[in-house]
Amino acid sequence: MREVKNYLGLSQILLLGLLLICSFIVPSVAISNGGASNFGNHLSTVVLYILSFSLCSFFLILAAVKLIQMSRSLRIVAGLLLLLSLLYMLVLISTFPRRISWTYSVIHDDLAIILFAYEFLLSLWLVVKPNNINVIAAFLIELGGSFIALLTVLNFFNLLFVGQTVAGLGFALLLITRLPYKAELILTKKKL
Repeated sequence: MREVKNYLGLSQILLLGLLLICSFIVPSVAISNGGASNFGNHLSTVVLYILSFSLCSFFLILAAVKLIQMSRSLRIVAGLLLLLSLLYMLVLISTFPRRISWTYSVIHDDLAIILFAYEFLLSLWLVVKPNNINVIAAFLIELGGSFIALLTVLNFFNLLFVGQTVAGLGFALLLITRLPYKAELILTKKKL
């Protein structure tokens, strides 16, 4: 399970780390110019933006493959990771044509909302029966970031990137710590 945890950790560290580097290169995106997808519009950050989502997806796939190799009883958990990987890639791919027309922009925004909602639903599953305060804290961090993003969408202020990053951090903590724990529980039940 250590290898799965390492792959999950790499996926989230690369996603958040590379996007944070982008925010230092083009701070206007982080401060007032929308969400993380805007890093795909800047020549100085487009490569890091592509790498952040692509490497995240790659390591999620590796974690899913490892889970299936460990036991067929983990194929549903692996499927959850594969769907997450697919959503990251769809958001990435939809970033680039969104400037062509309003329709493409709506498609991109809808895919980003679906990704955000899927992460939240996955988090709810991960926090069922929390075994320590850190699990609750990680979920509250994600919830706080989601609230910031929601207030941005409702035009209270423009801190979408901040909300995405805070929510992403909470989700990353849950994914890295709780998904392997849940997988271990499934394996334990199978042995009984």
